[in-house]
Amino acid sequence: MAKNSNFGITRRAGFGLLAASAASPLLARGLGNDLTIGALLSLTGDWSTLGITSNALLEIAVTEINAFFDATNSPGHVSLRVEDTKLDPATAVNSFKSLVGAGAKLIIGPQSSAEARAILPLLDDAGVIVISQGSTAGSLSLPNDSLYRFVPDDAVEGVAIVAAARANGIKTIVPVWRADAGNRGIAIAVRRLFTAAGGTVTAGIEYPADGASFADVARQIAAQAATGPAGKTAVQLSAFDEVVGLFRAADSVAGLSGLPWFGSDGVAQSVPLQSDPQAAAFAIKTGFLAPTLNRSDAARPKWEPLVNAVIAKTGIEPDAFALAAYDACWCAVLARLLSGGNYIPAWKAFMPQAAETFFGASGWGRLNGNGDRVYGDFEFWALKTVKGQPDWVAVASYESGVYALQV
Repeated sequence: MAKNSNFGITRRAGFGLLAASAASPLLARGLGNDLTIGALLSLTGDWSTLGITSNALLEIAVTEINAFFDATNSPGHVSLRVEDTKLDPATAVNSFKSLVGAGAKLIIGPQSSAEARAILPLLDDAGVIVISQGSTAGSLSLPNDSLYRFVPDDAVEGVAIVAAARANGIKTIVPVWRADAGNRGIAIAVRRLFTAAGGTVTAGIEYPADGASFADVARQIAAQAATGPAGKTAVQLSAFDEVVGLFRAADSVAGLSGLPWFGSDGVAQSVPLQSDPQAAAFAIKTGFLAPTLNRSDAARPKWEPLVNAVIAKTGIEPDAFALAAYDACWCAVLARLLSGGNYIPAWKAFMPQAAETFFGASGWGRLNGNGDRVYGDFEFWALKTVKGQPDWVAVASYESGVYALQV
């Protein structure tokens, strides 16, 4: 389904992205032909918080890009076609084929590494560029493919999680993760980095993406946590919205509400978690901390009006992963303008060049040799009781190698 909305409040921010480019003299030539931008988003499945906010931000980006072309009398416009993948790899494959069949040459998403892995073999033959705003699995950091990721891989997030655990005096971590590429990758990174820092990591618990018995998972967590030192043992959970079921089960197991819990980017600012009274209460009791990419003060003039516009539209505050979808759209269109056409090898050749000097709502866009975001500072979010209701609050940050509480 095609989506377009008028979000004029952030138009100046969008114009600045192009006007600030060293290549701006080339931009007035426009696209020449109309361009369909596809999006693979989880709008009704797990991690729908990111899908809904990414959708709203992509609508803003498309409106701004078209306004720019109109203002410069440049030929060609962009349109947005969104497919709901429900965070399911098989659905993502079918949705990807639908977008390609509709003529999409640029696709933003999918959100998860499991979905990205499912569509990866199809990219070259389809003749498209795909930019994920949520996939972090290190196993998908590959050279010379057509999958770009406007977020750093899981090793960078692992560093931030380990820094938070150490700052809180944790000596033993019990890892728990959903059985998919992205969450498994975070668990692997945390194990490697925390062990290298002198900590202990238990065997951990992996649960299936569908049909998990969270009562059993909770009992296993308690058994492994009992082997660690009192007051210095924590649970690290890499998950999506199924966190609600796990927290409800964990709330019934003695001792688990007395442990500190650390999360992952797939849970930070989760609306389903915030909306479930029992699960939210458990998160508040345990001081649950979940990291997501940092919205830097330097980029505040770009991201703040976008955040306000999305809150007004959806009632949800977008995190930096959602802002990365907006930035990916702008950066890819800039690369398309520089390449002069829809010939994918040329378009890909200009992607690193466009990203190198791109400073957007989520910060600097520089990509590494495998097409992944280089930079990755993080902020940690926790559920707090605000005016009698659970609300997500940014409580700490990890910037330039330093973990610090926010004041």
